[in-house]
Amino acid sequence: MNNIDRGWVLTCFGTAIGAGILFLPIQAGLGGIWSIIFLVLVIFPITYISHRGITRIVASCEKETDIVGAIEHDLGHTAGLIVSVLYFLSIITICVGYATGLTNLINAFFVNQMHIVSVSRPLLTFVILAIMTSVLFCNEKIMIAITSALTFPLILFLLAISIYLIPEWNMSVFHTPITARAFIKNTLLLLPLLVFAMNFSPICSSLGAFYRKQYANIDDAIKHSDKVVRWNSILLLFFVMFFVFSLVFSTTPEILIKAKQENIDALTAISLSYNSSILLYTLPLIAFLAIASSYFGHFTGTREGLCGIMLQLATWKNHELKKTLNVKKIKLLSTFILFTLLWVLAVCNPSVLSIIGALSAPIIAMYAYLMPVVLMKKIPRLRIYRSRLAAFVFIMGIFTIVGYFVGQIM
Repeated sequence: MNNIDRGWVLTCFGTAIGAGILFLPIQAGLGGIWSIIFLVLVIFPITYISHRGITRIVASCEKETDIVGAIEHDLGHTAGLIVSVLYFLSIITICVGYATGLTNLINAFFVNQMHIVSVSRPLLTFVILAIMTSVLFCNEKIMIAITSALTFPLILFLLAISIYLIPEWNMSVFHTPITARAFIKNTLLLLPLLVFAMNFSPICSSLGAFYRKQYANIDDAIKHSDKVVRWNSILLLFFVMFFVFSLVFSTTPEILIKAKQENIDALTAISLSYNSSILLYTLPLIAFLAIASSYFGHFTGTREGLCGIMLQLATWKNHELKKTLNVKKIKLLSTFILFTLLWVLAVCNPSVLSIIGALSAPIIAMYAYLMPVVLMKKIPRLRIYRSRLAAFVFIMGIFTIVGYFVGQIM
């Protein structure tokens, strides 16, 4: 592995580490330790093979392009538009969760740490999103550079918290009795959240495109992109699960139930439960940085995805029209639409866990788990890249799509 490969591993790792990891311990702790242990055994192969599938589709294409361009090259414009919509939906649902999470985090900080009377939710949400979106819109390049620079310190902070909580670990969770029905229910509810926390599919198209451009030989491009995905999947497995286990072992069901009821992340819940001035102010700050940095990146991706769909539809019959369209106005319109949508939905305060489990993770599964398996069977040039575990990945994708719904009614 060379320095370029290592740089991409860190980029992919930073893409995955964000707000998702902050909500995962809530369901993991409430669901029982045995469901977590079981999913630890299966999450690595499905994460690795699914994300590798996306990069292989792009890196093996005859022309240098992204995932949409690669699929358009093989299956035409309609298939490309479907992938664009699927990609857009997978990110917009995440933005809704982040906007809701930011509002609840800041409101909880005002009420509990600052002892300020709760502010009107519509007003608070509007101000938060207005500041976040205006900063991003006016200084996009600077903001991307700042959030990228925050990635490594954020990872260190989360690792430090995991280690800091070790003296508080309580292994009584291993002695809690569990039935087969409860195990199945908890596993189905937890799987989508773990898929979400381990997801770095938004960067896989760029990863594949980079190596396709870097190496004239397609086999070399595939070799290096596979290596990046494999090492990133390994690092994610150890980092995410260490964080989850540390928080699960150091919290109580009462803390996690309160976090779920108040729709706040695990770090904020812990900061309000431990009698520690360090945790009281540090944990909400780290949670804010994690959610805010993820919001910036995902809002940018969502806006670009919406702009892309608009351009595809506007130039459907005549691609030459793209040169005459005012892209800046389309970008401005996309920003306004997304801001209004996120504001309305965040004011409604939907459950972040439900958004992840019922919306974000299922769409991610369609894009990252089902799509590559289907395309590698359907497109002749991709058949040589099929995995022996393709059927297993496909089945786990189906479980991710329906798991949260089935688990809720069990």
